[in-house]
Amino acid sequence: MDTPTVVSVKDVKKTYGKPNEKQYTALKGVTFDVKQGEFVGIMGASGSGKTTLLNILSTLDKPTAGQVEINGQAINGLKGNELADFRAKEIGFMFQDFNLLENLTAYENMALPLTLQNVGGKKVRELVTSIAKTLSIDSLLNKYPTELSGGQKQRV
Repeated sequence: MDTPTVVSVKDVKKTYGKPNEKQYTALKGVTFDVKQGEFVGIMGASGSGKTTLLNILSTLDKPTAGQVEINGQAINGLKGNELADFRAKEIGFMFQDFNLLENLTAYENMALPLTLQNVGGKKVRELVTSIAKTLSIDSLLNKYPTELSGGQKQRV
């Protein structure tokens, strides 16, 4: 049985600047697929387009040309609430600088995105508890970010 493709990038280009101004091409026809269960690293020299590519994949930016599909859905045409809903349900972000709210516990920081998606309280507790156990941070759920190490914050 074929492993499902979760990310498909076809001939993605990104050019910054207006046509009548000086333009900079950050991506020149990037194509790749990511299958379910694969881990992919994006590597390259400074200025090679890594952040641009990740911004496009995360729907924070749009390609100038080409097609991106995530879980079989083309993301190029998504706008407004449709885009926000897709981002909230289909894409997870792990920030280098943690982006935790300092006045919330680890549990509350983990529960917040689920609550914003209108997930019920019982289901939120189940999901946060399960994920925390998987990440070996279940004993840290009542701690605030200032009480956590960098690695613990990353997992939260």
